[in-house]
Amino acid sequence: MNRIAIISIVLLSLVLSSCGTFEVSVDITPTAGNPANTADNPTQTNSAPVISLASTSAEIRQALLESATLWKTIWLDGTVTWYAQDGSGTTQVFHEQTWIEPAASRFRVVLSGMNSDSPETFKACDGTSILEMKIPSGQSQSSDLPTFAKNPVPDSSPHVLWGQIGTPISEIALSSNYAADNGTFKPIAAESIAGRDALIVELTRNDATLPQWRMWLDTQTAVILKLQEFGKGGGEDLQGERVVNEVVFNRDFDESLFRAPAVTPQFGDVTGGSASDQVTEPVPPSGEDALGQLYFFTLPHQAGQSVQLVRLPGSCAAGLAQCPHLETIKVPFLFNFNLNALSWSPDGKLAAFAYSDNANGTPTKLWLFDPTANTWTSIAEFPFIDPPFWSPDGTWIAFRVQDGTGGEDVYAVRRDGSELKNLTASGRLPADGRPYVMDGWFTENIIVRSALPGSTGGVYLLRVSDGSIKPMFEKLLTKATFIPSPDNALLAYDDYDYNSQKHSIKVIEPDGGNPMELASFSGGSLYPIVWSPDGQELGYVSYSISGQPSADVYVIGRDGRGSKQIYKGITVGRILFSPDGKYLLVEETTSPTGGHLFVINLDTLEQKLISAPGLSLDTDWYAPSWRP
Repeated sequence: MNRIAIISIVLLSLVLSSCGTFEVSVDITPTAGNPANTADNPTQTNSAPVISLASTSAEIRQALLESATLWKTIWLDGTVTWYAQDGSGTTQVFHEQTWIEPAASRFRVVLSGMNSDSPETFKACDGTSILEMKIPSGQSQSSDLPTFAKNPVPDSSPHVLWGQIGTPISEIALSSNYAADNGTFKPIAAESIAGRDALIVELTRNDATLPQWRMWLDTQTAVILKLQEFGKGGGEDLQGERVVNEVVFNRDFDESLFRAPAVTPQFGDVTGGSASDQVTEPVPPSGEDALGQLYFFTLPHQAGQSVQLVRLPGSCAAGLAQCPHLETIKVPFLFNFNLNALSWSPDGKLAAFAYSDNANGTPTKLWLFDPTANTWTSIAEFPFIDPPFWSPDGTWIAFRVQDGTGGEDVYAVRRDGSELKNLTASGRLPADGRPYVMDGWFTENIIVRSALPGSTGGVYLLRVSDGSIKPMFEKLLTKATFIPSPDNALLAYDDYDYNSQKHSIKVIEPDGGNPMELASFSGGSLYPIVWSPDGQELGYVSYSISGQPSADVYVIGRDGRGSKQIYKGITVGRILFSPDGKYLLVEETTSPTGGHLFVINLDTLEQKLISAPGLSLDTDWYAPSWRP
């Protein structure tokens, strides 16, 4: 396979992009046979060339082979252009920034898409493992660096480390790849590229009469600063060009460059910093954003740092607007215990949150958070309180309490803290079904079901107004979590067949009639299941535990039509529809870069990793809630 074909495959797999020209900075330029020693003398500069117009073909080839021994580290910013060969005049332009430290088998690459100014791919190796991340979708994967690449031979051809990087600009940095032994190198002129003295050299294969490559070699290191490719037969029919805009030799790189990024990677300078980072003021939760606000928690990966509750405007989370700086919400307690998402009232004016402000974790208080005033008010207190649920009309909050000794009850309280009621005090729930759990609301009733394993126990409705209790269905159905549609016309649930081990997403009418299967899966589990705001679609997660664990997120119409898989991950916690139903937020709890949040456009299926100034990728993001 010729080099053009190889590079084309690499480009298709990595997705690169274009960028402008920058200025050059150089720390050290060592001479042949005298590798850089920045530790001994970090300011040393030697301008003696290793190649010149007088160099022979053999000398140029040898300089290419030994190039990686003449520098310790290298950073390049470059542009790659491919020209259409069909006469259409179409060009494909890409931009790449590359950091390489061969002795430590470390590298980093930031790439953008074709004819685009935005980075699309990040790839880094810390000497042990390789992380690849798609930008801005945030999907990532990791793999071990092969043993043979951990101690690369500096003058190998092709360079072993380039086989793990596989990008056009990194290839001309590791110029031993071009030390061909079946052709003749001919120096023809001298020129300055990226502020460096360069020798223009043509390579003509032994079986051709015209040059196949024209390269501009740095006279001090033989790094290729510019490369033109003319195809296997050679000639002046230009097929591709790579140009280094900026190069820095022998800078001591921070180890963090080669690990999972702390922020979304951008094009920037040799330090990895982005010149385009902008810090904007937080946007107050005025309710004017059509997509409300997204709230979630951040947990730093470093020990000793605290959990924070943060928020972003919903439109920026969905990628419809530039995000302001991440805003941290002040709370009257420390986050020392397990966390659940905020539960928002239907009108979005208040959030209910159960949490203890006591150092030993009990009692738990039921808090009301007012996002406009940024105030927290405690309206109930019990030894332990489960996550609360708002009634459909927003007037009541229901929650289950536990006494710590095996007892539990279901309570309801008005949003102003009045009329606290114990709805299970009457003892009318069958004692043999205890313990009971609460699944939410259906009209003015609270849905509770037995938490006993298997099919033992039933599902009941507790009416808040008078405390009456009745079975949810006249006939016994599979005990499951039933999720009412917004219009209360259907109940969605996971129907599990113990014999076939098949899980089915089903909808059923409130009286238990006309069940309809929407989708089914063998083994694994189906959870969670959520309705879109208009009740026309359901989102759900199918977990597979056979082989490599995976979590597949689907959206399907309430009539079973239009099923589409929109996300594939490892473990997914919560999924949330945006207030307008056009986006689905996915909480990925396990990935090579940690637990993060993704937003999928349900029309285009475009996936986006949430990104904002101050939102670090070096933290886990979890327990999201979308305030309408």
